Amino acid sequence: MVATPGRLIDFVEQKEVWLDQIEFLVIDEADRLLDMGFIPSVKRIVRFSPRKEQRQTLMFSATFSYDVLNLAQQWLFEPVTVEIEPEKKTNADVEQRVYMVAKSDKYKLLQDILRDEPIEKVMIFANRRDQVRKLYDNLKRDGYKVVMLS
Repeated sequence: MVATPGRLIDFVEQKEVWLDQIEFLVIDEADRLLDMGFIPSVKRIVRFSPRKEQRQTLMFSATFSYDVLNLAQQWLFEPVTVEIEPEKKTNADVEQRVYMVAKSDKYKLLQDILRDEPIEKVMIFANRRDQVRKLYDNLKRDGYKVVMLS
């Protein structure tokens, strides 16, 4: 069974699904679940399932912050950490920059960069579909040739 935390809890509460006999529990994107506030729901799911000594739990995360490691300690039995590092992190031709800017100033900064830098092609990532749509609409309105993937 694959489900989001909230939907799985709905099924458990409706007595459509019972988790007390599961053998494997997979928690994917643990860092994102933490960032997005889903940890209370995941804690409920863990409580519905067998004790950590009676189940195999797999936890995946792009980053292992203190909070993610703390959750791993609570939910995993004798955990083993596997880290996969890419052989080459960034292409030498790719320049990476980080700008610390207030949310309200992000689009203005993007406009300045697109106007002032010799950029022919750019890929922009956003966290949510509504943010992608808003950015797409703004760029299109401002005369940029833009496509949206969501």
